[in-house]
Amino acid sequence: MNKRLRCKKGQIAVEYLFILALALAIIVPGSMLFFNYSKESNEKLTASQVNKIGNNIVNQAEDIYTIGKNSWTTIQTDFPTTATNAYVVDDELVITYNTPRGTTEGVFFSNVPIQGGYANGSISPDFHHGFMSIRIESKGDYVLISEVTT
Repeated sequence: MNKRLRCKKGQIAVEYLFILALALAIIVPGSMLFFNYSKESNEKLTASQVNKIGNNIVNQAEDIYTIGKNSWTTIQTDFPTTATNAYVVDDELVITYNTPRGTTEGVFFSNVPIQGGYANGSISPDFHHGFMSIRIESKGDYVLISEVTT
């Protein structure tokens, strides 16, 4: 009887290990898929935010240029935490941000001449992510884009 009881306990232990292995075989790959999907979703969300901000700035610049010299508007933006810089070069607005694959640039082409208000075409004296007020002002033959600093 003792031998039979030990055999029964051994069988229960082996069955328990099989159930545990099966559960791990399902949970580990599922967790990895969820993690990768989540990372991709965050990257797409950041790209979408940058596109919205860039298009808004360029559209407003084109509108202000059309209105004429000395016209201006201020827009409120919320740059994502991965944003590292925003500047104007050759009538193009460039917003750089970090992704898991490295630094990426969102480039927005303007149909009117635009310039950044600070050194090297930057739109901010000290770029930061988060809330930013951006003034878009027509100077007659170009539009100046700069952060409102207080």
